[in-house]
Amino acid sequence: MTMMIIEALSGLGIFLFGMAYMESALKEMAGIRLKRWIKNSTSTTFKAILTGTIVTAALQSSSVVTLLTLSFVSASLISLSSGIGVIFGSNLGTTVTAWIVATLGFKVKIELFALPMIGAGGFGLIFSANRHIVVFSKVLIGFGLLFFGLELMKEAIETVAQSIDLAQYIYLPLIVFVLLGLFITALIQSSSAATAIVLSAIYANILSFDQAAAMVIGTNIGTTVTALLGSIGGIPDKKRAAVAHLFFNLLTAIVAFMILPFSTSFLLDTLALKDDLIIALALFHTIFNLLGVVLLASFIPLIAHYLERLFKHQQQVATKYIHKVDAHIPDTAMVALRDEVSRLFSKTMKFALLVANIKPNDVLKKGYDVKSVIEQNPMKIDFDHHKAYEKIKEIELSTLVFTNILNQQNLTRDQSHKLDTLMTSIRESVYAAKLLKDVRENMNEFYESDNKSMLYFYNELRQNLAFALNIFQHYIQESWSLEECKEKFQKAQDANNLILKEATSMMSSDRMNKTMLISLLNTNRSVYIAITSLFSASKGARVHFLLEHEE
Repeated sequence: MTMMIIEALSGLGIFLFGMAYMESALKEMAGIRLKRWIKNSTSTTFKAILTGTIVTAALQSSSVVTLLTLSFVSASLISLSSGIGVIFGSNLGTTVTAWIVATLGFKVKIELFALPMIGAGGFGLIFSANRHIVVFSKVLIGFGLLFFGLELMKEAIETVAQSIDLAQYIYLPLIVFVLLGLFITALIQSSSAATAIVLSAIYANILSFDQAAAMVIGTNIGTTVTALLGSIGGIPDKKRAAVAHLFFNLLTAIVAFMILPFSTSFLLDTLALKDDLIIALALFHTIFNLLGVVLLASFIPLIAHYLERLFKHQQQVATKYIHKVDAHIPDTAMVALRDEVSRLFSKTMKFALLVANIKPNDVLKKGYDVKSVIEQNPMKIDFDHHKAYEKIKEIELSTLVFTNILNQQNLTRDQSHKLDTLMTSIRESVYAAKLLKDVRENMNEFYESDNKSMLYFYNELRQNLAFALNIFQHYIQESWSLEECKEKFQKAQDANNLILKEATSMMSSDRMNKTMLISLLNTNRSVYIAITSLFSASKGARVHFLLEHEE
């Protein structure tokens, strides 16, 4: 008994792996064309539903299509109504999986095609360099594993069924089986796999048709968990699409459960499928999802309109000071702009240190000397440098729009001069951030290198950057004069030139990989230009430095 349960769980694991592997390969095969097709094929409700149905049938995963749709809605690539249509269609498309499993998995001897598919895919994967053959081989392997796992699960459940007394739970209310289907689907995050379990159970006579149908209804509700989890932290439209998915599946499930006695009578008696419960269950799965689409398709605009009111969009503001004042009033606008520029400079300094895998507080707050900073930060810091840079760019854009309005006001000569200085600080800060963003990958490659010389230069580069930023820290806080800062900044430039000379001297030796060496020289130059730009930017930030108040 224990071995059979282990075999059933092993079969489920192989089934899930096969499905995930096949989904990955199908997405790779479809590539960007599929995404473009989804975006361009949702102009009407009918097209959106049809697109959702076809793509889900092709990718064999409603969860993947739903999550993809949520991301498209979130990025405003498709409208909320179109996204809801695609999600409705995906529920219909996922029934194709049940038909494939019901027909091939239970009507054909799996050993005739599953193992040959895995074998052929293995040969194609190993011996072919052609991308299309490799991807197709992955699909074959995934498809074969899916059915091989199903066979193991089916046989094990059939054996277990022989030792189960069906009489002990035959009188349980059908709602219990709905909840069981919901729980299994939420647990394994795959309605297709949950449906395969139900099909195996009905094949082994563990479940009656009514009980199996109730579980399939539960799987439809359980699949919404993936979308709900995927919407966490998203914009309101993403949450609205996830709620629409839940609404559709829940309402469809309620209707399907209410008409279950009539459906059973129609399928088993009218269509005479008593002797083929597998096909009857697949047909039931399709009918109630199709019924849901037919009933709700015309209400999609109304659903979208209601959901628009359910979640309110709170506009995210990139700036902290300038959006609170009127740019047409120079006196208050100049103060807010000064503070915003200082904040932008502060963010850029932090960004620069993170790019160099240095915790910003170690330099900007704790005041460690540069050697201690390197010792305190031996590991790589994981952060999304693209996202961090985009936030800096958002501040730049908002600030430049603000300064453009301010510049059109009747400014005094002193205000015009200060405005020019602040605008220069904005440009130089963002330029430095761009340079550093572009070398982030190089810095990580240096960190991961097993070449001692490369690691030495990597730490020298980090130390020099930390030293330069420490200078700016003292300058903008007015603890050092401009002359003192220029003198110390010259040392940073000398250190940069020393790195350049030492690295260049290795060109003729074999101590370093030439490609990595060139990458080091380019990175060193970018860092040098970046800190020079930051030095120019610090003049505008010196007026008012907000580092200690930074959120």
